[in-house]
Amino acid sequence: MIEQLPPYRTAPGARAVLFDFDGTLSLIRSGWMEIMLDMIMETLGPLADPRGEDHASVRAEALVYVAKLTGKDTVHQMQAFADHEAALGGTPDTAQNYKSEFLQRLEKVRSARLDALQAGERTAASLLVPGTLEILSKLRASGVALYLSSGTDHRALVFEAGLLGLTPFFEERILGAGPGGSTKADLLARIVAEGTNPADIVFFGDGPVEIEATREIGGVAVGLATDEPECLVVHPKKRAWLIDAGADFIVPNYLPEGLVEAVIPSV
Repeated sequence: MIEQLPPYRTAPGARAVLFDFDGTLSLIRSGWMEIMLDMIMETLGPLADPRGEDHASVRAEALVYVAKLTGKDTVHQMQAFADHEAALGGTPDTAQNYKSEFLQRLEKVRSARLDALQAGERTAASLLVPGTLEILSKLRASGVALYLSSGTDHRALVFEAGLLGLTPFFEERILGAGPGGSTKADLLARIVAEGTNPADIVFFGDGPVEIEATREIGGVAVGLATDEPECLVVHPKKRAWLIDAGADFIVPNYLPEGLVEAVIPSV
């Protein structure tokens, strides 16, 4: 199903199409949000108890900033966590240290999936949002430039894109967080500065960050409200977050017939 959100924009003259990575194309880190929230609650839960605050309410509050900052470098979510901890009377560690702790936990899940992929126990297709290769092939054949941009650290992004068979679609246009990388807003600004009309830019993403950044410059934003890991139906909370961020379209995956034509009518 393709949900069009009036007054939605389309990009009949699309020249650049950007994709987020985790949750938009890749499922290597599927479940990361629950891992992050579990880690946060290990600290916030004991602080909430003496104050008589319900754990579910504290977790829901954490979910808001975790979701809102999805798509940025993880350190931003960890800074919001540190601020939350301080507000509850705790003495937070640095956001960078919290990021390191989270990445260590996530690495256990990530490495198990990559090991299974490299051992032939899993296929690359099983770690991609359904329809990924098909839409990338169709867009590449149309002649638009494809970009991959992510809050995932740049080196890991390049490595994982290669394992999943995505590198040929994006070539050198792969940019992650950290040294050698770029924020999504930076990338959008660079593409515009190089001469692309903002109305000719499309961004596919599952986080509010890229949706908001795309809308701010006047591009077309497609929200992937994927209910992971199957990614066959729309996740209601993701849908609400992406709509609030300004998505023009909402889809659960890349399987809906006519998706590319709906977003880029000239294809």
